Amino acid sequence: MRRRSSRSPLWLVALLVCTAGCGLIGSRLRPARPTTVDALLAEIAGRRAAVTSMRARVRLRSGLARVWTRQAVLVQRPAAIRVDVLSPFGLALAVGTEGRTLWAFPPQQGIRYEGAATPENLARLLGTPLEVDDLVDVLLGVPPARRESAPPSLARDGDEYVLTVPYAGGSQELRFATDTLELTRVEERREGARPLHVRFADYANGFARAVDLDAGDGMSASISFDHIEPNVAIDAAAFAPPPAPRVLPLERAGSPS
Repeated sequence: MRRRSSRSPLWLVALLVCTAGCGLIGSRLRPARPTTVDALLAEIAGRRAAVTSMRARVRLRSGLARVWTRQAVLVQRPAAIRVDVLSPFGLALAVGTEGRTLWAFPPQQGIRYEGAATPENLARLLGTPLEVDDLVDVLLGVPPARRESAPPSLARDGDEYVLTVPYAGGSQELRFATDTLELTRVEERREGARPLHVRFADYANGFARAVDLDAGDGMSASISFDHIEPNVAIDAAAFAPPPAPRVLPLERAGSPS
């Protein structure tokens, strides 16, 4: 009777070695760039000052619509936003604010809905309960601005640096990729308010092309940028409520879909 060899086939040995080696390589941390609290805060402040407006074409899924829609977006510091929801037949819905009044205008209805630009009304139309200036910050690629109430701290968690910024009434946790120092996540916990989670990904030319916002309980928005033009000149009239035969309270609009 022929004895079975105790040796494993050569291809199996090679496969096991490769699998183990590839696993070790894949689990290694990416090379980290050294940084400091002051350097990261200075980078954020510099970007906030350098990028003051944006015109973009995006795909968005939020409280505005439960499916992906194509939209044209205008953003201007400190607190102006306009979103045009596009359809194959033209403009389906326009939403905008200059920082005080939030309006929604479905042109086919001939009605303009408007109300105060509060987090609650922004949640009604855009899916996330943010202050207007906070949403402007996020759309322009930086965390919402907060005044520090204590010195920030810096730690490392795997492939991310974690910068914790305490402020009156809450704390902000900013995560950066250790190799590129790109902002990847913002997690904010505030007294008397919903926690906020923002994810930045798919960077190109310094801009995150994918942004996800989540405040829990179904309040979320996902944005995919197809085209971005930073620092464009925008006429202030673009953010003003458009003329309409009838004007109704924003509450009457429900959640447009």
